[in-house]
Amino acid sequence: MAKKYRVGVIGCGRIASLLEEDPLREKPATHAGAYAAFPRTTITSACDIDRWRLAKFRDKWRVPSDRCYRDYREMLAREEMDIVSIATWTESHCGIALAAAKNPHVKGIYLEKPITASLAEADRIIAACKKRGIKLLVGHERRFDSNFSRVKEIVDKKELGALKTIFAQALSLPPPKLGRKKYTGGTLLHDGTHLLDLVLYFGGPAGWVMGFDKRRHGKANIETAAGGIIMLRNGVTVFVEGGGERNYFKFDLDLQFENGRIVIGNGGIHAFRNFTSRHYTGFHELASVPFKNPRRRENSFTGCVRELVRAIETGHEPVSSGAEARDALELILAVYRSADNDGRKVHFPRRAK
Repeated sequence: MAKKYRVGVIGCGRIASLLEEDPLREKPATHAGAYAAFPRTTITSACDIDRWRLAKFRDKWRVPSDRCYRDYREMLAREEMDIVSIATWTESHCGIALAAAKNPHVKGIYLEKPITASLAEADRIIAACKKRGIKLLVGHERRFDSNFSRVKEIVDKKELGALKTIFAQALSLPPPKLGRKKYTGGTLLHDGTHLLDLVLYFGGPAGWVMGFDKRRHGKANIETAAGGIIMLRNGVTVFVEGGGERNYFKFDLDLQFENGRIVIGNGGIHAFRNFTSRHYTGFHELASVPFKNPRRRENSFTGCVRELVRAIETGHEPVSSGAEARDALELILAVYRSADNDGRKVHFPRRAK
């Protein structure tokens, strides 16, 4: 009989559980929902500093009351768990992850994005997990969506020719006045981490970035908009924007190839190919074509859990690893650093493979 993995969830808020109540979202939409849907995992303990959230989580996922905690240190000291989910505020990720890595029973950590808000903390988490042989997966769950996987295949196989340009946007309402020292960044960090993870997933490592920002509440506070131009090492040009002070939410990537174009994001997926122009002699233009949906489709959150279990059992690094999440964070921080220096170009070091 296949092993059943015991899971402890730290942080019982939106991405941990509450988004399951959104009637419009595909389910599962949370860490807990994915564990409940995956037959080889079971939630055995939970922790949250908020009594109401903890009680709500306990009742929904049927966690015994004596295995629900207000302090993650107590939970990690008392519980024997194979997997720890960390779904708390970004600034708490490092301390909790380092504590989880000390639990002798833990084999895998599912850490909500972004990995942290600083490269030094990201390095500490990655090193602690590596030292103990713990598999670390960061919640960039779109990597496990079958449509995104199909687009990755189109890029790699050059089915539309070489990838040339990516336009990437994560747009949202203006944020409240929040201190940069504590929160580090706004939309570009917290939603843009998905965006830039996908840029690197599709396009490969970055060579340099030139950034901009808009800070309605002053330089000491998080941005209302930030973005820039990124040149990938393979010559692909990326234009990215996060925030943007919009009265709507928009998340998508527009991938433009030699012979076509794909737009993919929260608004669905749209494909285009080049055809002989009906308007200009001797020219080609793009026309909409159906996007062939993959035969096999798995929920992206369930895909995260399946991938973490696979990594634990095979010893291989998971897709959406800590190192990959660090790369996305490094790119975001480089945008901020460039913007702080009037758009000066920030170069990325070449790393050994």
